[in-house]
Amino acid sequence: MTEKGEGPLAGLRVLDCGTAIVGPWSATLLAFLGADAIKVERPSGEITRLARPQQKGWSTAYTIANLCKRSIELDFKDEANKPAIARLLSQADAVIENYRPGVADRIGIGYRQAKALNPGVVYGSSSGWGDVGPMRDMSAVDSHLQAFSGFASLNGAPGGAPEMLRYTHIDPSGGTFLAVGVLLGLIGKQRFGSGAHIVTSHLAMTLAMQASRVAEALGTGEPVPRSGSASSASAPNQCFATKDCSYIAITAQTQAQWIALCDALGRSDLVTDPRFLTNCERVKNRDALAVLIGDQIKTAPLRWWSLRLEKANVPASALFDAETLFNHSHIRENGFLVEVAPAHTGPMTSGGLPWTFSRTPASMDQKTPNPGADTEDVLANGFGGHQERQNDGGESELSDCPLAGLKVVEFCQGYAGPNVGLLLAEVGASVTKVESREGDWSKGLAPSNQAGGSEIYDALNRNKSIITLDEKKSSDAQQISALVSEADVVLLDETASDDLTSLVSESNHEKLITLNLSYYGEAGGLAGRAGSELTVQAMAGYLRALGSLDQEPVRVGADIVESAAAGMGLLGVLAALYHRGQSGQGQHVSVSRLGAIMSLRSLQWAAISNPDEWLGPSYCLAETDPPRHGYRTKDTNIFVSMMNLRDDKNFTTMLSELNMLDGVKDDERFFKEGRTTIGMGYLSGAYHGLWENYLTQVPAQEALDIFNRNGGTAVEFPELNRLMRHPQVEALDLIHEADGRKFLRAPWRGPWSQPDLTPVAKG
Repeated sequence: MTEKGEGPLAGLRVLDCGTAIVGPWSATLLAFLGADAIKVERPSGEITRLARPQQKGWSTAYTIANLCKRSIELDFKDEANKPAIARLLSQADAVIENYRPGVADRIGIGYRQAKALNPGVVYGSSSGWGDVGPMRDMSAVDSHLQAFSGFASLNGAPGGAPEMLRYTHIDPSGGTFLAVGVLLGLIGKQRFGSGAHIVTSHLAMTLAMQASRVAEALGTGEPVPRSGSASSASAPNQCFATKDCSYIAITAQTQAQWIALCDALGRSDLVTDPRFLTNCERVKNRDALAVLIGDQIKTAPLRWWSLRLEKANVPASALFDAETLFNHSHIRENGFLVEVAPAHTGPMTSGGLPWTFSRTPASMDQKTPNPGADTEDVLANGFGGHQERQNDGGESELSDCPLAGLKVVEFCQGYAGPNVGLLLAEVGASVTKVESREGDWSKGLAPSNQAGGSEIYDALNRNKSIITLDEKKSSDAQQISALVSEADVVLLDETASDDLTSLVSESNHEKLITLNLSYYGEAGGLAGRAGSELTVQAMAGYLRALGSLDQEPVRVGADIVESAAAGMGLLGVLAALYHRGQSGQGQHVSVSRLGAIMSLRSLQWAAISNPDEWLGPSYCLAETDPPRHGYRTKDTNIFVSMMNLRDDKNFTTMLSELNMLDGVKDDERFFKEGRTTIGMGYLSGAYHGLWENYLTQVPAQEALDIFNRNGGTAVEFPELNRLMRHPQVEALDLIHEADGRKFLRAPWRGPWSQPDLTPVAKG
């Protein structure tokens, strides 16, 4: 392993006081980008060290979430350690924590303490449910967020119960958004000279991951239907059975792809069928369309359809398993899976870097020490090699939006690129979206609103100036060149024509930052192939983490691939902007949807590298576990965890109030393992039926009260539309209204004011 590289964040000092996944993963991403990050945890180790599975006795999740950082063990509560803590807080450029509200203050590392020592500090906080509202003091793990945020409500068979992914997804995704928030604060400080406290929550970030589905729920006020492998926004967009008993994921998200698919199927007559003329009509008549397409797909094997649809430039993919992924030449050639080798675990597989930078490459080729190995050195030298802070930043906090005055030109369509543009606009950038004469294909996505537009398009393209230009026309080409020559950031995706790409290249200047978003990466056999949310989910193994392997595939209902690409793309742009602030130099950044989602699955890849035991339900057995619907009560499902339960007496009281005590009192393993018998515990599969035998006798609200009052953490499974009216979401002030319509705002809150909402103009 090499020492810290010269990534775009080289020289940045990050103090990681986080726990579990969200905080540590955000600091690890910053370390990949070149920051010097120091992980601080109590001498006994944080709770994630105990998570299963383990490799050489160390939790694989803990190891992956803490790559490429220095590691120290320090008891924040010990008075003898206060000087060392103060020194680290005074030297750090950024501090990250993800405790429940008030905990960081109580143990002496809160924002007020950090700011007193280091007035210019950028401090990032993310709690489970937020720092206000009725749920603020509740703990949360990934599955709580999946259940309560509406994420699970989008997954499942038609007419079936909400279903949770069988491994951690929300936490690493949230870590990405937290890292973005920290960089926003750092760029704001760089530009305007003041530090900032950036506050977010796992709940807010989970809603941001579901931006397109939230737009549907806000627009219609109705539940977003669970549709198996199909999509609520476009059709055809689902999996079909082939003649050789395999499945193929097929998407036609543009009209051109629909026409090409019909031709490839030998059913050109469907193009003129009144039921299928537009995407919204196809969504309305999805079931009939699925039968017609399914009958054709069943006539030939998977290989035939893969070849035929590739030639037709229609997004399609087989459903990959881990064995296929670990040995796939395209995955390896693009570095989407890599080997890391911490000394305490030995070699394990991780997702690779989600970005490439033309000037300042990110790197995972850095030392990952044994946990606590750097304690002595850091206590003696702090971050080392730096002068003590001289109260830079003054007493004031950042008041301007971090990107105020910066110009962004967006040439993107669909989901990921427009979402990057939107989030840049949410923090002050002036965004000009340039559309071709055909317009953004996402204008045709369902559902439509009263004005005839798409709820998804309108949600992802508000707060932008939208113009139509044709790069083939001389006058328009000159206007495009002028926009690029004055821009700070340019966003491109796979819809960009060769002419447009050439114009951007010719108009490039020394300070320009460009982001290119592809589906599968810029190298390898899949480069340039048409893709979609569904085909990338299929390739990355997501369709094996829902439903049952012997049943029809189930997709993740949220657009998690597009969200991952947007989050990683935004993080890449901000890292490049930070580097430009240091050096005056721009550069090109590339992110693929497949690479981004493979990075977010790093915990899963590590878990199946070489575990000491094959335990379940855990990251190892996620594919073969039964569907996870939480726990049935008398009237609805809930999710329960005992991860933060500390008191055996409370556990006994809980059992007594559920009338369970007499039935389990002779089960020695049950009482010994306690919290591991429910929720995300490794014995939860073995005891699931036992818990449900008693819970089905109790109404959900009564069960929630019993668990939460006695130290457990239990939540309901609301549909996404109902969640929008929940008191906790209302307290976080995430939904704003303009022109009689409701929109989801960015998940971060800083000391600056949000830009006013500007809906997409009609006409």
